[in-house]
Amino acid sequence: MFELAKIDHTRKSKLANGCWRYDAYPELEPLNAHKSVTLADLRGPAVITCFHITQNFFRLKEPNRRAIAARGLILEIYWNGEETPSVRVPLGDFFADGLGGEANHFSSRFVEKVPEAYNCYIPMPFEKSALIKLVNETDINFHCYSFIEYETLPAWDESFGYFHATWNRMNFALGHDTDVPVLHIDGEGQLIGRAYSVITREPFFRGFHFVMEGNNEFRIDGEAMPSINYLGTEDSFGFSWGFNTEYCGPCCGMNKIATSEEENRLSVYRFMDANRIRFDRSLDLRINWCCEWVNDPVFQAKIREITAAGGGLVDYAVTHYWYQKQIGFDHAPMQPYAERIR
Repeated sequence: MFELAKIDHTRKSKLANGCWRYDAYPELEPLNAHKSVTLADLRGPAVITCFHITQNFFRLKEPNRRAIAARGLILEIYWNGEETPSVRVPLGDFFADGLGGEANHFSSRFVEKVPEAYNCYIPMPFEKSALIKLVNETDINFHCYSFIEYETLPAWDESFGYFHATWNRMNFALGHDTDVPVLHIDGEGQLIGRAYSVITREPFFRGFHFVMEGNNEFRIDGEAMPSINYLGTEDSFGFSWGFNTEYCGPCCGMNKIATSEEENRLSVYRFMDANRIRFDRSLDLRINWCCEWVNDPVFQAKIREITAAGGGLVDYAVTHYWYQKQIGFDHAPMQPYAERIR
């Protein structure tokens, strides 16, 4: 808090507006169908301190309107003129608005979903330039407004890392021997957060039974055995005994839980500042169910029966946030738009 009281004349406050071309800034690009819009093109050294953008689904009348806006719009951020984006995530998922825009309003230290808007407070320093784009893959012309608050820096600090975020979606049959790769990063940096959306229609998994049991294994710098191994997905997000009650806190939250005989839906997030996961060369994350219920022959027989019959399907949509010395990232191929909003 002492930093808040410090007057620093070496920094200057700036703001960049985007998309809203209907009054004071007619030169801004509209967020039209099948177009890529530049939200900001900034020069450094500087640090982005806040990213605000309207939610775009609340006035749509089309079916799947929340998913159309939350997953049909792709956020991309490029640092220092690099051609490969360091951030490439569907807009809703970037703001931990899981399940294609169905998460409840919430506020965390890093991102929040407030009435009709998203806000991100993750500091994003850059040395030379920052290009922030929004890609509209839908058939809809959106009325959208964004602003980006940033500060100029007197000089670049070589200890800074560049902010990265990536998204992937996986659909797999969950069995007694499932071991799923979730994230791999090459470089030097630190993981600061995760936001997952999980859906299953398997009746045996109601209430995320067994789904939550996977060990979250982090292998740092190529180690053979994970030095960080959370014994349960719900525990790795800061909870215990399953995903039961909606709760939204500054560091972790379950901002949507819907369970029924037909379908189970979950949106969950965790952000880590004091307890970030640091790596020098690489970071590898897997979720491993192979060690669970191994001494229960009844359970083992049941789960084998389900997977043999083609059941046990689970859908994971995962967003990861980290800082890294290197710029750019080899993102997983983005699902086609029609699949992404399902």
